[in-house]
Amino acid sequence: MIRSRRLVEVACGAAVAAAVGCANHNDRSDAYLRDLEVGRWDAAVRDARRAVDGGPERNRVIDRLELGTVQRIAGDWTASDATLGEAWTLMHELGDPADPQFIDTLAAIAVNERALPYIGGSVDRTMCATLRSLDLLAVGDLDAARAELKRAQFAQEDAESRFAERIEQARAKMGEEQTTLDLIEHSPEFRSQYAETYGDLAERFSPYRGWTVPFVDWLTAVLLVVDGEGGGDANRAIDLLRRVVGTVGDHPAVESDLELATVAFESAASRPPQTWLIVESGFAPRREEVVFRIPAFIPEMPFIGVAFPKLVQSDAGPVGARMGTTTSGVVEAAVVCDMGSVIAHEFDATLPLITGRAIGAAVAKAAASLAANLAAKESGNDWVLLASMVATNIYGYATTIADLRTWRTLPRAYAIARVETPEDGVVRLSGGIGDHEVRVPPQQDAMIIVRCPRAGGPTSIHAFPLARPAAAPDEDESSSAIDTGDVS
Repeated sequence: MIRSRRLVEVACGAAVAAAVGCANHNDRSDAYLRDLEVGRWDAAVRDARRAVDGGPERNRVIDRLELGTVQRIAGDWTASDATLGEAWTLMHELGDPADPQFIDTLAAIAVNERALPYIGGSVDRTMCATLRSLDLLAVGDLDAARAELKRAQFAQEDAESRFAERIEQARAKMGEEQTTLDLIEHSPEFRSQYAETYGDLAERFSPYRGWTVPFVDWLTAVLLVVDGEGGGDANRAIDLLRRVVGTVGDHPAVESDLELATVAFESAASRPPQTWLIVESGFAPRREEVVFRIPAFIPEMPFIGVAFPKLVQSDAGPVGARMGTTTSGVVEAAVVCDMGSVIAHEFDATLPLITGRAIGAAVAKAAASLAANLAAKESGNDWVLLASMVATNIYGYATTIADLRTWRTLPRAYAIARVETPEDGVVRLSGGIGDHEVRVPPQQDAMIIVRCPRAGGPTSIHAFPLARPAAAPDEDESSSAIDTGDVS
């Protein structure tokens, strides 16, 4: 009797633990996403900071990725770099593809996937280093920015050479430990629901081939053009820009930069200063939960419920933008990187892990539920049996909880354009981002970053020289950036 009661308590406790304390990331990020949509940049920072301070240990990485992104939107480059640096360190402490235990981390199974530590994927690592490089460019630390872009490039190469292989190895390990996994995934019930949920992924997102992020390649090439050190940098910049064209297709801005890179390294002294525009629009895709009803191959419990994440595109599309000066005319900013395509590629590559973990968790939960109910039945106490049936759902629909954590504050798209830096230092922006006059340092290379969550909405605009600051060593490093302020 005591043993039976204990089994019931364990099963009920597991059910309760799976259901409480697991607010999904969409709910947790809602406050600062709404702040960003309406242009409350400082409020967004406070809400994102609150999520970090009040968040559980398992969300330390994702919460810091979000906060660091919000801080840079607000123009606090130094704080953003520090926060993203914390996220970078944590990601490598929790799970580095070079670590032999990384496979065990990928293959870990829990009834509540949100209870597992968020270790960050290939896109997280690549974009974390890339955003840090933008922070460092804004304060004039070109050497550190170059180092971060090297990290970003390595993260891409690591995904191509090692991360994808680790996914396959982790999936193979799952198959060895879960004897019914292949049976379930090859069942007609699973296959039909899988096709309905994920069959249009390529149509909805057009994932890029390979693990490269075109925006990272383009930004690295720009820095090499601005601050190159000889033929090696020249060839690297040209190769990267060619790879961008190979990934996204014909692109006037990238092809223009490719021409500039070729000429710049042939006669660097005669190259006029340039101003690059980056438009970050919308938000990255979110994950939503879908539930499959599939066979469990357990006689007493023929069907189980399994929760999976589905990738959903953000509502607001890329925002159009134009830039011009009194002497250069007007050029259109063109999308160089759709983050939905980048994220969808990794999501598709990791689907075998996602489905394997979710099925394994559901089978484990079903087995625990069955054991608890059998123990309650043996007890001879109808009330204990009823309580156990209610807590564990004897009818076999013991639903798991999907992991919906993904980096929401990344933009949906990056668009770029370039003009020759005007002598009067005035660049005019227009289009879906609104009409703005932005001042850049004349006679210098410069960059303008526009963050526009939705067309016609508020914009955060920052401009800064792409040069090392001439300030004294003890002067505040942020003085190198020209902050145009928040424009509604």
